[in-house]
Amino acid sequence: MLKSLKWEEGRMLSIQVGADLYTLAQMRANYLLEVFDVFRTTDEWEGIDLNTAKIIFCIFVSPKNIKGIFSDRPVEGSVVKNSRPIRTRMLSAILGAPGQMGAKLIELTESYSNIGAEVIKSSLSAEEDADLIYEYDLCGMEGNPDRLLKRIKVYHQTGVNWDDTKKILFPTIQPPPPSR
Repeated sequence: MLKSLKWEEGRMLSIQVGADLYTLAQMRANYLLEVFDVFRTTDEWEGIDLNTAKIIFCIFVSPKNIKGIFSDRPVEGSVVKNSRPIRTRMLSAILGAPGQMGAKLIELTESYSNIGAEVIKSSLSAEEDADLIYEYDLCGMEGNPDRLLKRIKVYHQTGVNWDDTKKILFPTIQPPPPSR
């Protein structure tokens, strides 16, 4: 477990998902963290090329709060970094009274910020836009390590990639089917 975590764009880290389960993540610009579909039972990563690995999700994180999920074993040197473009489309929550919540689909700015982001589609609905809700992550900052680990574990066990926060914004939506 890391005792401190300094954000370094491009840095790769191993996440200890469970007692004998690990996966990889890569720090990207502006506190975006990519988590990959590369699971191992040991914290050994030789020969992995993240350019060919499926990205499970890419979200904004609070490094101070989630540093405990990362292994202190170095990953650099044994893994090829992901050099694909950073995902820039995300869901931006619309918060209001019950029944007036939801999200809009946005394109992050060139500095990977939701402030000043272009709105691609406003006011998504669970009935008409379920595919968009399933495909894109929320642009809010994740700082709860347990929630992050739970999402990764559920994906590993079931193939369902789902952020439970979406259920708050879209109460009638069900999680998506397995993606693998």
